[in-house]
Amino acid sequence: MFGRKKQPIMTPAAEEKQGTPTPAYLREDYPYQAIGQPITDLDSLIPTGVLYEIKCPKCEMSLRSQGLNIKPSYLRMMQGEQVTDENGIVRTEGGKGCIGCGNRELIIRQVDTSKMAAVKAATKS
Repeated sequence: MFGRKKQPIMTPAAEEKQGTPTPAYLREDYPYQAIGQPITDLDSLIPTGVLYEIKCPKCEMSLRSQGLNIKPSYLRMMQGEQVTDENGIVRTEGGKGCIGCGNRELIIRQVDTSKMAAVKAATKS
């Protein structure tokens, strides 16, 4: 109870970890890769049943949403949004491009979900 504090036990596996692991969505074998040409016309987005990704080529920031839900997120990042706080002060939030690095060359692409059934089956067994 009194005296020296116990030191945490370091296992050999914890000592061997160097750096940070690569996130699953950046690995080559990730089943939900963005496919096709970048979408430039936001009016051509399919409203339901399709998953889209906004990606920054500079910092690899990725934001995914279904159907038309991606449009407001993209517009908020690129143009900003007028917000009124409780004091009645109006300010613009967003509009600076990528939320990670400020890059304004964001890319919207469709996500390939054709492997979704196989992945779900593999995780159930």
